[in-house]
Amino acid sequence: MIKFTDFTYFLLLFLIVAAYYNTPQTKKWIVLLILSVLFNMSWSGYYVFVWLGLTAICFLGGQYLGNAAHSKKKRKTLLTLLIVICLLPLLFFKYLIPINNSFSPVVLNWLAPIGISYYTFLIIGYLTDVQRKYIKPEPHFGYLALYLGFFPTMLAGPLERARQLIPQLKNPVSYDPENIKAGIFFIVWGLFKKMVLAARFADHVNPVFDQPEKYTAVSVTLAVLLFSIQLYCDFSGYCDIATGSARLLGIRLSKNFANRYYFTPSRTESWNSWNITVTSWFRDYVFFNISKGVTNKTRLEFNRLLTFVVTGLWHGPSWSFVIWGFLQWAYINFEIRTKRFWERFYSGLGLRIGSNPHTVLRIIVRLLTGTLIMGWFRAAELDSGLRLYSAMFGFQSGALSIFTSGFGLTLALFLILDFINYQMGEKEDIASFLLKRNPVQRNLSFLVLVQLVLIFGQITVANFYYIQF
Repeated sequence: MIKFTDFTYFLLLFLIVAAYYNTPQTKKWIVLLILSVLFNMSWSGYYVFVWLGLTAICFLGGQYLGNAAHSKKKRKTLLTLLIVICLLPLLFFKYLIPINNSFSPVVLNWLAPIGISYYTFLIIGYLTDVQRKYIKPEPHFGYLALYLGFFPTMLAGPLERARQLIPQLKNPVSYDPENIKAGIFFIVWGLFKKMVLAARFADHVNPVFDQPEKYTAVSVTLAVLLFSIQLYCDFSGYCDIATGSARLLGIRLSKNFANRYYFTPSRTESWNSWNITVTSWFRDYVFFNISKGVTNKTRLEFNRLLTFVVTGLWHGPSWSFVIWGFLQWAYINFEIRTKRFWERFYSGLGLRIGSNPHTVLRIIVRLLTGTLIMGWFRAAELDSGLRLYSAMFGFQSGALSIFTSGFGLTLALFLILDFINYQMGEKEDIASFLLKRNPVQRNLSFLVLVQLVLIFGQITVANFYYIQF
């Protein structure tokens, strides 16, 4: 397998970029498709035929759904059938191969085709958009196959919509040094997040999650809080490397995370700032589908709950993910319904709504309460979650502390990340931020990031966390 953090990947990426810009415009898609298939095979082996089969179904189904000669009823019935057919491999590989766990049969990670969740979602979104007449069916099988298997996004997104990515694949841009610079900036930024921060935070929190009963309640609570930051650095780091890889080819991918996600002042905002392309997919293709024509408020609220639970189950068939999804819904629902109460409460404390002290207090409350939710996500199994929360609330806690050697350095490195994110704001990314600086500032900032990766980065790191989903 070719990992995004391996030297081999960047060597191959250099060769890919060189070959891509020396290929005629009309043939560039062929280069990318061949490389994407090979990349897929390096991870999934013969399971590449699952992807190929689903791609063929998607292509043929799209042609039928886009044909105005067929009645709306027939196209809607076919869409339902196609969605069921496309979901069957995902359900089989991810949920129905029997091994014993706390919820139901679940597949071992190494048995499942890598990326199957993502390209299945892409297919469902594409077919639904064609049926709704938001887009026209793609008449070229090669471009559709490339869209569904584009190698930077194959493993864990971003989950690009067809109307955003396919036009870029069909109309490749010429060589532009600015795209090369931007791509490199994204990649180094992603490596800093993954190899420096995510890896170091993992070293601190993994022992706590493995044996929570040996640690103090404060350490367990802090470990869950730091896991949220670890996961942000890990997943957004992956997306940055994917975005940078695509940008080297002149292709722009969607932003998948708010820059300072970890300091959002409400759970609603943090939910909308995390894995944006996937959460918006569940909104558009699950919630909106089951809520079409529904006006009853109770039914709509139940549909929201169902969407959150399905989002949790997407991560895996475990009660802990069901609990995580339910708590996300409960938290956001509570937050919305009590908004006026909390505004009056903070005003009673003498805090002006929207002021810095008010925002900081909201962030602290969100972090502490959000910690109670993320523990279920990291535990992944019901038994592990119960052990974790038993230690967190002091029922079965020990004496070990998370404050081990190197903890201060890890926090200092995180503050560097946060300082840069703060400087960028939410309207910019690392590439646009650096490209706007004068050459001296830009080159110095870039060299500092490279040095941080080389000095503090871990050469051998675990796979990106979200690849397992």
